[in-house]
Amino acid sequence: MSVVVLMIEHLGKVFLSTHPNHAIAWSTLLSYVNGTWAERFPDRPPPENEEERVTMFFVGEGDEYVIAEADVETDTTLH
Repeated sequence: MSVVVLMIEHLGKVFLSTHPNHAIAWSTLLSYVNGTWAERFPDRPPPENEEERVTMFFVGEGDEYVIAEADVETDTTLH
């Protein structure tokens, strides 16, 4: 079994979430970007193109995101 992990690093904070697929992780990333756009760029409207918007948002140093697939064991093991 696998999950998709979304990591967002912005303003010195790291946000982690897991999702069943890439599309939902991307949608979550867009929600974050859209929700904080005005704070980051108060005088600039966001680009219509989603990929351009995300690229522009994370252009600053120390700001980044990762969407990656991770394998998860389905057997429960207690240690």
